[in-house]
Amino acid sequence: MALLSDQLRSHLQSMVSSPIERWEDLEQITKIKNLRKGEHFFQHFDNCDEVAIVSSGLFRFYLIDQEGEEKTYSFIQEKGFIIDFFLTWENSPSMVSCQAIEDSTIYTIKYSALVELMEKESVWNDIYREILRRAYMSKTKREIEFVLHNAKERLKRCMNSKHLDVSRVPKTYLASYLGIAPPSLSRLLRDMKEKEA
Repeated sequence: MALLSDQLRSHLQSMVSSPIERWEDLEQITKIKNLRKGEHFFQHFDNCDEVAIVSSGLFRFYLIDQEGEEKTYSFIQEKGFIIDFFLTWENSPSMVSCQAIEDSTIYTIKYSALVELMEKESVWNDIYREILRRAYMSKTKREIEFVLHNAKERLKRCMNSKHLDVSRVPKTYLASYLGIAPPSLSRLLRDMKEKEA
């Protein structure tokens, strides 16, 4: 059992119009887990049976291409949700990895226990549906940006995002996320800094 912080309670409540009256039902199935920088919540081919909420720290989702190169495609920071969709939709081993890139603390919940809670109390089902909706919107927005914008514009949008503090992200991972090589990112950052001067 883990007691949720007031900030996290407020965040979850903001997702739905109905009041959440029985926080203890969620807290009863929640545990706290600490991960050191570089540790994984789950890795490619793992059968992860948990979902998580980030209390503090920063995570990245990545996959490994045919050349063995890591490709970062998402970042999750405080109040973000870590969900392995391969578990929730297909009950199959993960095709991606989730790694802490800072010392981090997360709340973890067994997916089966969450399903039981959603079946008993509709408000948790509404919250989970909202989490999935936001994840889909974020994924769609990223795909659109890759089609419509060049690397420089994608970097600007990333730096102005309220969902990610870019200053916390190692440049190697940020370059991968933007789909460019690290030297190209360094050049873009230098050009932007010179224009601001």
